[in-house]
Amino acid sequence: MKNLLAAVGLVGLLVFGGAAQARPSFDALTAEEAAKVERGEIVVNVENSGGDVKHFRVVGLVNASAQRTYEAFTDFARYDEIFHVKDSRILRADGNVLHVRATISVPWPIGDKWVVNETRLEPETNSFSFNRVDGSISSYSGYVKAVPKGPDRSHVYYVAKADPGIPFLPAWLLNQFQASMLPDTIKHVRAYLKRKGS
Repeated sequence: MKNLLAAVGLVGLLVFGGAAQARPSFDALTAEEAAKVERGEIVVNVENSGGDVKHFRVVGLVNASAQRTYEAFTDFARYDEIFHVKDSRILRADGNVLHVRATISVPWPIGDKWVVNETRLEPETNSFSFNRVDGSISSYSGYVKAVPKGPDRSHVYYVAKADPGIPFLPAWLLNQFQASMLPDTIKHVRAYLKRKGS
């Protein structure tokens, strides 16, 4: 079950994309949320919008520069090491637009799930957006942005909406899994950067 939860959480990172899907107010932290993030907590919010599968925003502090944090999130060849996916690789690159394929191991009876995302890199703002274009994962879109908070600190905004395409998984349960597992994305990057000495 833990692998299934991890897969659903990573689907959030790999599958959902498109910064335009989130309202600007959804990006803003309240003073209370900002204080929690500064204490090292990871804040999770659900966008109040129509539809069964919800848009989630996860914000956390990383003790590394925004550029180094962005570089970790966009090191697709190391996603197996960073996020513990089965496989991740760039299929095509055209300037700052990449097609990235990732495979996630999900326990029996579901089996591996895969996705190809069109990923638009914006290194000047330490951000990227992603949107599913193919795969056994039904939908996945969102964006990641690292905001500088000092020379060796950044806030990471990870906004995602994902549906792994598991027929017997009701939307309410998927939403619950995402809310509990998406913070692991930031935890994985924290641990990776700590191992690398950033």
